[in-house]
Amino acid sequence: MSSAEHLTRWLSGRTVEQLTVLLERRQLPYAGVPGLAEPARLAAFLLGSPSVRLALTTLNLAELQVLSAVAVLAEQRHGPAPAPVATAPAGFAGRRLGGATAAPLDPADRAVPRAALLALLGEAAEPLLDGLAERALLLPPHGDQLTVPAAVHQQPPYRSGEFTPDPPTLPATVLPPYAAGADRAAVAEAATRVELLLRATATTPPALRRGSGGLVARDVRQLSGAAGLTEQQTAFWLDLAANAGLLAPSPPPFRLLPTARYDAWAAAAPAERSAPLLAAWAVTPAVFSTARTVLSTPNDPTAVPLRQALLSALDRLPPGHGRPPLDSLLAAAAWHRPLGPAAEATAAEATLAEAELLGVTAHGAPTPVGRAVRELLDTGAAHCFPALPPTERLAGTLAGLMPRQVGAARFQADLTAVVAGPPTAELAGLLDLTADRESDGHATVWRFTPAGVRRALDTGLDAAELLRRLRTAGELPQPLEYLVEDTARTHGRITVAGVGCVLRSDDEALLLELTRVRALSGLGLVRIAPTVLTSA
Repeated sequence: MSSAEHLTRWLSGRTVEQLTVLLERRQLPYAGVPGLAEPARLAAFLLGSPSVRLALTTLNLAELQVLSAVAVLAEQRHGPAPAPVATAPAGFAGRRLGGATAAPLDPADRAVPRAALLALLGEAAEPLLDGLAERALLLPPHGDQLTVPAAVHQQPPYRSGEFTPDPPTLPATVLPPYAAGADRAAVAEAATRVELLLRATATTPPALRRGSGGLVARDVRQLSGAAGLTEQQTAFWLDLAANAGLLAPSPPPFRLLPTARYDAWAAAAPAERSAPLLAAWAVTPAVFSTARTVLSTPNDPTAVPLRQALLSALDRLPPGHGRPPLDSLLAAAAWHRPLGPAAEATAAEATLAEAELLGVTAHGAPTPVGRAVRELLDTGAAHCFPALPPTERLAGTLAGLMPRQVGAARFQADLTAVVAGPPTAELAGLLDLTADRESDGHATVWRFTPAGVRRALDTGLDAAELLRRLRTAGELPQPLEYLVEDTARTHGRITVAGVGCVLRSDDEALLLELTRVRALSGLGLVRIAPTVLTSA
């Protein structure tokens, strides 16, 4: 029986959930293409050189050495592998999946006994075999006589004595006691800062340069001040929000505006707001911190593999340790992705800084959010770009780290309101409408002023309704009630209206007649005095 027939039979016995896991582990995002539901076609595709080459880039050094060792043993026993034959699985011509190179895997006559492989590599290789078989890279899966896809024979051959089943040890710093809650603090701080930044962006959209598409420096400084961020951090968050579909350039006059997704995002819980931003960071092919301009087109093919390799390496740190030296971290990352692009120190440092800013790492150690991001990348999520992968698992992890939202405020006689914790969207919206934020952090402080109260009254609220809404958040002191009522008494005493032109005449009867002429009704003539008409 050929390897393709073995694989087809094995695939026929898998459940839908098991096939989904297989395709995720093989980094194949196009599993829903019609035709791959048939086991024989799926087997032909999985054995094709393009699919196998993609899978090899996801293996660590030890896994790659196992496959290479099988290929070497096969050549020692049976001679060189036959050259691949270019074929296209039926039904796939012209598709994105089409044009696969299906290599002939002869089967039993090129097989290698499992025992011979373990004799060459040692017992340390045993735990790796099942994982490779589950990815259909050792054939037939879980058999005693093994073959490998022909594309494996094109890799550098395994040399005796070089098997490295474990990654390089990372020398790391013992974290201080105060770092125990750093993951929660980092995630909460990231959620707060990006919320402030995007709210400021929605209120005062920044201008874009017509030629380069970057932001005007003056607007970046203003947004940085509003969100309490550096200009570099502001550029990072804006880039990330744009790739998450929350911001987009407008037609002339060329400003960065919220998209239709923004309103739903702003009303969501903090975990649901952070999840799409983390997903965008995970799958976008760009190291944002090294970009020359904000909103540049992401086209760095090394960015996502670098994130994945660094997070995989950091995940091997012992508990309570962090901040490994960069050179050691890069060496460990190379073990996790030996066929990936070589990592540059500058890009790695920028990626690690972004991870700290997002709460993916804290003090150089991966947080639960970082592990969730790595798991997302391990399922082939990067191939979804420019769409975002599902974020439910990320949001669930974030929800466990975020402090509980607070729906009540403490109103004080000095005309301030204090919310001890992250406010709900409804409470934050009410206080932002009526008062001005003075500080953010573990507690958020708003100050009430006549201008803020007038801002709320301008939306159509009257004093009674505004006070009723504020009382749902907490008990109001008398000075605040007096402020609202006094401001409401003087609100609306002057009305400003736009006027296109003014018509004046001493003939009052003539002006009155003009307002009643049907042919002039489109002008919207309004008599504001016996001798004066206005038109919009």
